[in-house]
Amino acid sequence: MRRDFFKNLPSGISTNILLRLPLRTIAISKCVCKLWLHLLATDDFIKSHLAKSDPCLALSTEDEDSTSFTVFGLNDDQNLSHHDLHYNPLTKFDFPHSSNIICSANGFLFLCGSGEAHYVCNPITRDYTELRCPQEIIQPYRKIVNYPEFLGESRYAYPDFVGYGFGASKVSDQYKVVRIYLDSVILHGSLSGRRVIPKAECHVHTLGTGQWRRVEPGALLLEYTGRSSCVFLNGNLHWVASDCDDKLWISCFDLETESFSSFSTPPIHQESFELISGLSTLGGCLCLCDQTREEETVIWVMKEYGVEESWTKEYAIRLNDGDDIYIEGFELVYPIKVFEDGDILMSLENTKLLYYSGKTGTVGEVGIFGADSVFINSILFTPSLRSLTTLGVETVKIENKFVIS
Repeated sequence: MRRDFFKNLPSGISTNILLRLPLRTIAISKCVCKLWLHLLATDDFIKSHLAKSDPCLALSTEDEDSTSFTVFGLNDDQNLSHHDLHYNPLTKFDFPHSSNIICSANGFLFLCGSGEAHYVCNPITRDYTELRCPQEIIQPYRKIVNYPEFLGESRYAYPDFVGYGFGASKVSDQYKVVRIYLDSVILHGSLSGRRVIPKAECHVHTLGTGQWRRVEPGALLLEYTGRSSCVFLNGNLHWVASDCDDKLWISCFDLETESFSSFSTPPIHQESFELISGLSTLGGCLCLCDQTREEETVIWVMKEYGVEESWTKEYAIRLNDGDDIYIEGFELVYPIKVFEDGDILMSLENTKLLYYSGKTGTVGEVGIFGADSVFINSILFTPSLRSLTTLGVETVKIENKFVIS
């Protein structure tokens, strides 16, 4: 074959060939010729690759000052025992900071470090950037507050909720970090037990601008807890929250319009907001896992995004029927993937991965790195070749400890 064969291929054919290749082969293809090196870096190819990429699973293990991420493929291979992830690792990325995964969006992971340190990273391109909220935005975690119109006195108080989210706007494709701060006080007297939120703030940082902006909280005035996990879907960020009557809602932040709205959850019997239901995505839809029933866990799926009537009771699983797995009532379960054979992959709140066998109706633990391995975070992740530098981020670091299997 002539050395200039690949250079003479029409770009459309080259693109079609490269989009069919696995990640490792795409990385090697950059060395074939300068034309392919340039093609693989174009915005059109990167977007096409993301659109064709199958969702994977990102797992993280943490030590004192670093975090190791491994990305696994989620193939519907019925020959794999219990869909054991040990056999299909795609990428390993050693991140030089201790951190937890908050959410994932279009190939990027949003991570929470110590204090107010946060990071956006791409495990595939191994680049990352650090984000810190300005000191003038950060509210002290212990302060004296004075609400004379309510209490007539000063008292110590803590913020009810400080949470972050990350995602991309649907039209402009801008990547944004959102910070929510909520503080409340309990009223006494005739409205005893009623909780009001006298202070609600929301700040937005668009990657590439270097600035944080305050936006109007609007419909943000709901009650959140530290267990309210953020979910990115359809250009919006989502949390489970409750109103003053303890009714559950899905709080939604539109990353394009930078405004809050809310819609109803499925009919869940919720005795305590602290025992919150786990919010995630399943098959490209919002998913809520109802663990309020002692005998079973119900998985609800919103079939049509934003349409409250489309909540569907998709699965009812008995998690504690066997001797191998026992799940406490306060441990949240997050469904990740339903395989073609009916098995369901689930994450048990930052401790282990579980699989539910559709054939036997039993629950077991998924093998990952070995029988004694422990991971702290897992999230559905779609691999992307997009670098943070293409988003206008000035301070981008690259970690060299990187392996593509």
